[in-house]
Amino acid sequence: MNIYLVNILVAVIVAVVSFFFGSIPTAVIIGKVFFHKDPRDYGSKNAGGTNSARVFGKKIGVLVIVLDMIKTIIPFYVTWAVLTYSGLNGYMHWDNGYDASALYYWGAPLFCAFGHCYSPFLRFKGGKAVACFMGINVLTSWIEFCLCGFTYLGVAKKSKYISLSSIVGAIVGSLVAWVVAIIAVTVPWNPHILTWLITIDEAPFLGIEFAIVNTIMGILLIVRHRSNIQRLRAGTEGINPFSKEYSSK
Repeated sequence: MNIYLVNILVAVIVAVVSFFFGSIPTAVIIGKVFFHKDPRDYGSKNAGGTNSARVFGKKIGVLVIVLDMIKTIIPFYVTWAVLTYSGLNGYMHWDNGYDASALYYWGAPLFCAFGHCYSPFLRFKGGKAVACFMGINVLTSWIEFCLCGFTYLGVAKKSKYISLSSIVGAIVGSLVAWVVAIIAVTVPWNPHILTWLITIDEAPFLGIEFAIVNTIMGILLIVRHRSNIQRLRAGTEGINPFSKEYSSK
């Protein structure tokens, strides 16, 4: 089969499947099935984990966030495994020497994020890509887990604003991704030691594709927080629903 045709088919399949997988409205499903409520009718009107915590409680909010992280990471690891261990691997090496595998498995969570934010099941509305961004970072790389994850938690605890911690976490995560990617392509070492699959030689490559996807997802996250940024400037932003201060209100 023609190598270019295979790559086109792989790209289309990965994009479409990932988009619809990411568009599964976790918060809305949980709200309607278990509470007979739609989180979009309350609080910030958003279909994400933070608003779910406001409407349904902290435990449900955490559950929604974890599930949204998982739904982002599943297409990533499935795509990576298929392209790495199937006969398709041979078609991923283009004539110019480029291995397109990383382009597709890092592209999967990107399309998941777009599906999450613009779900066709919610009339092309949805969450704000925070869980998607955190999922693709903390569940693929321990270095991102440490730097991006703890930055997010630290800012959230200090400022009491989830929106601010999400934005700062996205910036830090993207910057770390670029530092790792530049080192990966310029220094003779194998950056897979920074992933959770340390012992696997064919582990996902933390290269330029990794950094580009991080950056695009970070920009998407910030754009989706436009109204939050306005409220932060005005001093009217709601505090962290997972904080003790919120519980005591």
